[in-house]
Amino acid sequence: MADNKVSDIEMSAILAAFAESREVKANSIHQSKTFMALIIFGNIYVFTSLVIYYLFGSNIHASLDADFTFVFAGRANVMFWLVVSMNISAYFNVGFKALCLVSLVYTLNSTIDNVVLFSGLLDFGDHSYFSIFVISRPIMFVVLAWMALSFRDSLEGD
Repeated sequence: MADNKVSDIEMSAILAAFAESREVKANSIHQSKTFMALIIFGNIYVFTSLVIYYLFGSNIHASLDADFTFVFAGRANVMFWLVVSMNISAYFNVGFKALCLVSLVYTLNSTIDNVVLFSGLLDFGDHSYFSIFVISRPIMFVVLAWMALSFRDSLEGD
């Protein structure tokens, strides 16, 4: 390559400089075991609730109006994308606490809406798989708040 203006030594120096900075940053951010357990629990909770919703959603939708099914489907999608964005922000160490706050407010809002809107329309005795996640929702509040408080968002040297 006669037109190459960067030599092999310069290219290897550039690659080594960027590889070293990523290793230093990755090794200097250590999350606590509590945070790791909480994020794993939160991921499992949301994943299982989405799986149960999509497996048994037709039984829930049969007893509800079409507008309410649209609300359930929208909430399932929003919660999925919130968890995806929380995992990405935790990995890249950018905006995790803000996303935890948004998820906490969203979860609180959807829980209040479920109680107000669906309490008279949906019999939880007939849908026990659905009532498990409505009853266990306060656990998710605690997990989101604890994750936001236990997340280390700065480098050790700072």
